[in-house]
Amino acid sequence: MHAGAQAADRGADMGGNAGDNIDAVRMKALGTLVSSDPDRDFLLISHPINRSLHYKLSELLQSKQKKGACTVFLTTFGGDPNGGYRAARCLRHNYKHVRLVVPSICKSAGTLIAIAADELAIGDLGELGPLDIQVRKGSELQESSSGLDIMQAVQAVTFHTQDAFHRVMVGTRNLGLSTRLCAEFAAALASGIAAPLIGQIDPIRLGEMQRATRVAFEYGQRLNDYTHNLQEDALETLISAYPSHSFVIDRKEAGQLFHRVHPLTSEEQDFAKAFWPFVVAEQENLAPTFIELPPQQGPNDEHGTNAGVNGAGGHQEKASPVNGHPVEGGEDGGDPAEATGSRIRVRANGRSGRKRSQPGV
Repeated sequence: MHAGAQAADRGADMGGNAGDNIDAVRMKALGTLVSSDPDRDFLLISHPINRSLHYKLSELLQSKQKKGACTVFLTTFGGDPNGGYRAARCLRHNYKHVRLVVPSICKSAGTLIAIAADELAIGDLGELGPLDIQVRKGSELQESSSGLDIMQAVQAVTFHTQDAFHRVMVGTRNLGLSTRLCAEFAAALASGIAAPLIGQIDPIRLGEMQRATRVAFEYGQRLNDYTHNLQEDALETLISAYPSHSFVIDRKEAGQLFHRVHPLTSEEQDFAKAFWPFVVAEQENLAPTFIELPPQQGPNDEHGTNAGVNGAGGHQEKASPVNGHPVEGGEDGGDPAEATGSRIRVRANGRSGRKRSQPGV
């Protein structure tokens, strides 16, 4: 019993110290990032690309006085190109210079937002993705297919038809037949191969796919007009040159598509590492937020205690580890950090019955 109690006490101490260490690392990384460029706003967007993102981002940028430049940490699996276009335009309407930081995943419509940035910073684990538009299939499962599928099918049929014509033409000519007779025979055979394949292609569906692909091209052109960061023919490459929608475009390959691509700065790396649970994958319920130090409480809070110094007693608020603003949530939900006076404390297994709360990934 006594030995077990001592072990439990040591475990509690270790849990408390671990929470304090995480807290200190995050506060240091956050402070270093914000102070690295006082004339720049820092934002975190870890969210699916959709209309909701545009609404939330617009409300956020209207909520405070903004600076002339911003750095945006963007993590997303992609989504709606219309929502991506509106979000990108929203950033350009509010800032003269946009630096986009990609610490992990920025796919599909996220790449559309990247086109609107003056410069890209892509981490060692960061990646962009192609811009081929995904279109819903006409099935009960609501599956998606690439807007390039039908066009690539037409190209494949064309290639095989031409190849068949050439092979038959050359083969029969070697038999000593006339060129005219060989050509007629080859044409009949090639037509017999192509006709049933082409007949399976719905012309209405083909037009739908072409329009969807045109959407990505038009949005990309308009966003690139802000910065001209895309290299020549890079937009066409992003839309049609990659074999799959999930194809990885890392920093090296992105340098072949964009003019200004850089690694993360040391401050950006430290922030991404400290807040990795928020940037490793998009967070469905995490609204766009400013990255800033939490507000400092005065010497005495509303209860007359000196909570800003020792964090004991007094009024406590749960706060975002990114901007320090109060958030909703109890022990089993909400944000994984809570503010106590001028400090951020991460909930961890340990003393005072605190529970560890991991952010969703």
